[in-house]
Amino acid sequence: MYPVIYPRLPVNDLDRSTGFYIGLGFSLNEKLSTLDLSAVDISAAIVLLLQPRPVTQKTRTALAFPTRSEVDEILAACVPGGGRVMRRAKLRDKGVYLGTAADPDGHLWDFFCRGPQPWEGNL
Repeated sequence: MYPVIYPRLPVNDLDRSTGFYIGLGFSLNEKLSTLDLSAVDISAAIVLLLQPRPVTQKTRTALAFPTRSEVDEILAACVPGGGRVMRRAKLRDKGVYLGTAADPDGHLWDFFCRGPQPWEGNL
């Protein structure tokens, strides 16, 4: 068993934000969701809690993926759901392939994948 993290995000419109994250390919955790809270399973270890509250401060979160194509896919999925790609994915320092998107409430997400490192023997 491993710990599970439950980050909370304030959202202006619960239905819109829930739809945005479901549109990214994540799933609604119906056991934890209520009329006033959407629990979205990002992974087995991350459950995003969306709560209707005034968005007074925006957050920035990073989420790693195994491949560059998965980074490109999730960035592309942000736009139809009301998000915005703030920075297209490209190769950055130390072999990190990174792009940034904002959700409908302006919370920033860095989606990235790490390239092979010298100690991994994949160069």
